Amino acid sequence: MTRRLIAWCIGALPAAALLGPWAGVGPLFAYRLVVVCLVVLAVLAGRRSRASLTILGLAALWLGTGAATALTVGPGRQWSELAAVALGLAGVWSIARLRDHDPVRRLARGWAVAVAISLPVAAWEVATARHLPGYLNGVWKNHPGLYRQPATWLTNPNLYAVLTAIAVPLLALRSRHEKGVWRWAMIVLAVLSAVLLTLTSGRAAMLALVCAAAVRVLASRRWRWALLAGAVVGLVVLLALRGPELALSWHRVIGVIVHHSNEGPSSLSVRSALVAVGLHLVRLHPWLGTGPGGFEASVRAGGLPWTLHGKVDPHCGVLEIASQYGLIVSAALAAVMVASAVIVVRDRRRGATRWWVLGYLVALPILSFANSTYLVQSVTQLSWALAAALVCWAASGTAGTAGRTGPAADRLSGGSARGDGRNRPEWRGTAKCES
Repeated sequence: MTRRLIAWCIGALPAAALLGPWAGVGPLFAYRLVVVCLVVLAVLAGRRSRASLTILGLAALWLGTGAATALTVGPGRQWSELAAVALGLAGVWSIARLRDHDPVRRLARGWAVAVAISLPVAAWEVATARHLPGYLNGVWKNHPGLYRQPATWLTNPNLYAVLTAIAVPLLALRSRHEKGVWRWAMIVLAVLSAVLLTLTSGRAAMLALVCAAAVRVLASRRWRWALLAGAVVGLVVLLALRGPELALSWHRVIGVIVHHSNEGPSSLSVRSALVAVGLHLVRLHPWLGTGPGGFEASVRAGGLPWTLHGKVDPHCGVLEIASQYGLIVSAALAAVMVASAVIVVRDRRRGATRWWVLGYLVALPILSFANSTYLVQSVTQLSWALAAALVCWAASGTAGTAGRTGPAADRLSGGSARGDGRNRPEWRGTAKCES
């Protein structure tokens, strides 16, 4: 009974993150309730590991720093943001303790369900250019027929882009280890996720997916040089065709960041100004940051030399963390990410699938550019939980393509696979996680 409850809770995370406040009352979102249930189950049925202890240490540092600055720096600090960080880390910790319950499989199935239930709403949005009330704070109502990018129950198409971008490789790879309806459903939904990603016009999410795929290709001896040659040729063609435009854009970015020039309300100039503000705050408060919500509070306080055209959010998760929680927390988080990447790469028994996991870790910072805010989003916390599941899978005793050789292993990994003579299931964490 407990195992089934754990499986249902893990599988419910993607759909709960998608539905957000639509599934809940007030601040009691379904996603938050599911994470709390997972924490309880992790305490009762989970197993301690270096992964869970590492997350506890990171949480103590992160939350302690945030609480200290919120109490001492000044007004305007948001305890709700710190609570969101605590919730996200609690989900990661729960997944690390419940690694024996096949969290990757449960999350992949849950992701498939989330994409499936979003399809009717996404199709309605694209066809009618109408949306649910929370879409872009209702701005679309004043511009009929203009906004066709789907967001379904989420408030911004960029968040839906993150959800679908992750779904493409996750469902495509996981489908090879499913049977019957789940197998074909994941194949179809992976393709549909790629279509939905294109419809959202989420450039950061698209770039993250491309970078993840590039990591996989760079790991292949067969295609590595083809990718590098293609990248060089593409860069030459781009410079030849759009060289003056790129030079002008670079000049504008430098003008905004260094010389505080006002280049108008374009996305490039405003995001450049927001980056400049973030770097400025890091310089002023390098170690402990400005506290939770400190970026917005600093902008609203005025006195900054950059013109932000009404924007008050960082629009960059990396700078959001660095400016609000300081370089100490940022360095600790980076160390955890690097250690996770090393764990993923070092055991060749995982086959080529481990390069997709590494690609996902590389894509996470890029995905942080997708939305105006990062830490408070359920989709962000869900992406952290998936990262924990994938790293724990890589750190377990499971051999990715072990026991499979020849065409079957090649189909699984996209290249050659090495086995240890034992037939073990892929994407399944059955041994102690040592991340």
